[in-house]
Amino acid sequence: MNPFHFDSLVWHWPIAIYLFLAGISAGAICFAVLLKHFKLGQNAYKSSFVQAACLLAPLAVFSGLGILVLDLTKPFDFWKILVFYNPTSIMSVGVAVLMIYQVALFSWLACLFKEPISNWCDHRWPLIDRILSLLDKHEPTITGLLVMLALSLGAYTGFLLSALTTFPMLNNPVLPMLFLVSGISSGAAGTLLGGLLLKGNPDSKEVHFIHHIEIPIILFELVLLFTFFIGLIISGGQSQAAALTALGEGFWGWIFWAGIIVIGLTLPLAFNLFMTASSKRKLSYVAITASCSLLGVLLLRNFILYTGQMTVA
Repeated sequence: MNPFHFDSLVWHWPIAIYLFLAGISAGAICFAVLLKHFKLGQNAYKSSFVQAACLLAPLAVFSGLGILVLDLTKPFDFWKILVFYNPTSIMSVGVAVLMIYQVALFSWLACLFKEPISNWCDHRWPLIDRILSLLDKHEPTITGLLVMLALSLGAYTGFLLSALTTFPMLNNPVLPMLFLVSGISSGAAGTLLGGLLLKGNPDSKEVHFIHHIEIPIILFELVLLFTFFIGLIISGGQSQAAALTALGEGFWGWIFWAGIIVIGLTLPLAFNLFMTASSKRKLSYVAITASCSLLGVLLLRNFILYTGQMTVA
């Protein structure tokens, strides 16, 4: 069987890229919020890592939506799903979450960068000053809403695949949590890489903070993967066949064991533990760890998408 072309294939690689980018956006903005409220305070906007997260979050979600629109049979009719909502459709619910998420995202970014925006405007546009003051007044509410929407977006990437009920591997209750946790992990990695590109200090308190959160996230992701496949195997029937097909020999088996488990999870965990023990972060270590994490999450999205469609209930 060709790993990228088979009879039961419904969704192909653009969907995996969309799911990957949506997860990065949700994860990156969660870390920006955490860094602001637990480490940096009102000066958070000056941090290269917060700036990277704030650039990554909107760019990733816009890019993902662009890929999704281009993949439609009739891409110029995409506006219809923005106007005509069906509350029983997981796609419609996801679009609603994305729209509200973007409003909350840009509102929070305006609060975060209020000082530089005000200095740039220099009181030439009173309307902008009034909007910034209004948003700043409600920042706690906006922050709480943004975090909830970001977590919902991360989980939605899994719910979207779960809607393919004819495939036992995708119709799995663990999948939304697995995609949420892996999305947060990719957001952390993207924030670290982006911060380094913006000349951030690889041994800064932001990097230490992210790495301390990343270690339990990787461990939890390993537990979720174990739970995901053990649940399929003990279910028997086509669920068991789907799991054994995915984990067995062949292209996707190598992707899972070598790409996801070794490169995507084991190496970042080992590097994180080493850097925690040595307490000194070097640019090369941080960059390699983040790159491995990003690659692992991208491979995971493609692995679940393709192998999940190989076995029909």
